[in-house]
Amino acid sequence: MPTPSATELVTLSDVAALAHVRRPVVSMWRSRHTRGGVPFPPAVARHDGREVFRLGEVVDWLEGTSHGNNAAARQDAAAAAALDLLPPDERAAAVDGLIALLALKAQVGTPLRALEPADLVDLADEVDPDDACLYSEIAALGRDAARWAAHADALASAAYTPAGAVGSLVAQHRRLGMTVVTEHSLAPAAEQLVARLVTALASDESGALGTLAAPFGEAELLLAVGAATGEPGTALLTSPGSPAARHARRLLLAAGWSIEDAARSPVTPSAALVLLPSATQPGRTAESVLDALGEVEATLPPDGRVLVLGPAAVLCDRLPHRLQGVRATVLRSGRVRAVVRLPAALRPARTRERLALWLLAPGPTDVRVDSHRTATADLGGTRLDPTTIEDVVTDVVAVLPGSSTARGHAFRFTRLTPTTALIASAGALVAPSLPARRPRTDTAEVAAAITASYASLTAPVASLTYWHAAPGQAAGPVMVTLGRLVDEGRLRLVRGNRFHPGDLTETAGVAVHTAATLAHATPGATARIDRLHLADAYPRSRFTEPGDVVFATTPRPAGVVDHDGLAVIASPARALRPTSAAPPGLLPEVIAHAIASAPPGTGWRAISVPLLPAAQAGPLRDALTEITAARAQAAARLDALAALAAQLVEATSSGSATLLPPELPATGATQMEG
Repeated sequence: MPTPSATELVTLSDVAALAHVRRPVVSMWRSRHTRGGVPFPPAVARHDGREVFRLGEVVDWLEGTSHGNNAAARQDAAAAAALDLLPPDERAAAVDGLIALLALKAQVGTPLRALEPADLVDLADEVDPDDACLYSEIAALGRDAARWAAHADALASAAYTPAGAVGSLVAQHRRLGMTVVTEHSLAPAAEQLVARLVTALASDESGALGTLAAPFGEAELLLAVGAATGEPGTALLTSPGSPAARHARRLLLAAGWSIEDAARSPVTPSAALVLLPSATQPGRTAESVLDALGEVEATLPPDGRVLVLGPAAVLCDRLPHRLQGVRATVLRSGRVRAVVRLPAALRPARTRERLALWLLAPGPTDVRVDSHRTATADLGGTRLDPTTIEDVVTDVVAVLPGSSTARGHAFRFTRLTPTTALIASAGALVAPSLPARRPRTDTAEVAAAITASYASLTAPVASLTYWHAAPGQAAGPVMVTLGRLVDEGRLRLVRGNRFHPGDLTETAGVAVHTAATLAHATPGATARIDRLHLADAYPRSRFTEPGDVVFATTPRPAGVVDHDGLAVIASPARALRPTSAAPPGLLPEVIAHAIASAPPGTGWRAISVPLLPAAQAGPLRDALTEITAARAQAAARLDALAALAAQLVEATSSGSATLLPPELPATGATQMEG
């Protein structure tokens, strides 16, 4: 039997995506349909610990059994193919060639599956005679070009358009190893803000979008502009000189954009987009970013408009003294009309990096006049929702020449700052903004919620059972090391998995025990990881079972008992699991206490654990179970008290509720009246 290609294989996660179900549902199908009339297709191979299945057999099974929520599974099957099963080098060439074929298909508008490899290369030469973005990529596919062309047709059919097919491939950039996308992708909110600003800057009186210049091939931003306007436009790009620049051109061609070469085109752009650092010019230093800004300003036509998106540390924060003069030189031009610091986490690959916007536009060049102002805004504590984006756009557009005057506009986020003050400033250009007044909610609901919170906290608390403690034996229980218990099979060591730090969050998902959460003072404190991402990216993860002792020895010994199970462990944390051969007196709580009490630097195998007498193990287990429940109830009560305090502060500071003094007892009231 011939070996199937990557376009004919899927993993269980791909099956779930194809069937529009969650990943555990597919595992349930496999277990329930192992035999019978229509068994689930068998795995044909394993790849990095993941089982791989034939795509055609899976589609036949879904249609034959009517499982899943996708009636068009066969039509969508091509999009489910696991291209990440290819070796890294072959995968990179295949993905680039596939996107190039989709861009070619978008340009010619005809199916490609009927063409021979030589015909595909000839067609690519006609569309891309200068080999700017796709000729070399298609030629590199060699004799496999026809097979990938058929797959490109299937992808475009599944996504309805070549642009949609390219979007589905780019969305898998982490899985497919597209580092050029992963390292420089922006959050959707940032793309939407830039798209709305560019639309407002570059549209003429009829609303038509003019030519946009993107000197560093800012394809993701141009595509966002096209999505906002509903139709592709014309991009003025510099000559391609890197794989990233070629990739950007392929994306734009696949989306239907027209591309003009800036070196040969006489077209004057309506506006320009600058992203620093960009995929085509990564790793820019603060000096190079400022140099690029100076070059952009120096070559800007008198009526030109440029939107710059770059690191806030360079565009608006405090700079070293040697760089302050370089930034001030650009400000002295009088072309900087707005400086906006954006919220954090707008670049997923660098969640701690803040971005900022500069708007360069026509205006009075003499910055010494008192009327010369620059709009500044700090959105650091603001969420970029659609309403916020529209208000930011309105604020920025108000300072453009030819628009409504700034005096007639009620600014929400920006304020007009004398440009001379920005030039002379040795600190940050943007001062932190005061938080907006919180909107008032329904006052009756707020008062009722506070009353309910007080009522829940006045409920009686369950008391503990009183266990009498009598003097014990002087010799004490037998002590044995954890290493010996593991060697004898009394305990089983469960090792942790290595997780990417960016995959762990505090939101909902599967609980993750890490060395940091084990050392946390709050019982049960854990990190989280998305369940579907866990199954897809870490298929070999091992789940804990109730009674596992999760421990870590760094930065200090710490151990907890996982009473619930179904969590995962992040290395270097590990777990000890009692086996069927464990003696009755070996309690998980005792093991956890022994580990947590060990001196720093002690190896876990050398930690001694007492084996309790069978007569003492049961009562201790019952007492500890009751104490654990009481601790959980106390922790919940502390959380409720903290929530009530925040509720009172929020309600009174926003004016949604008014606190009245407690009612005095009748006797007290009589005494006061007398």
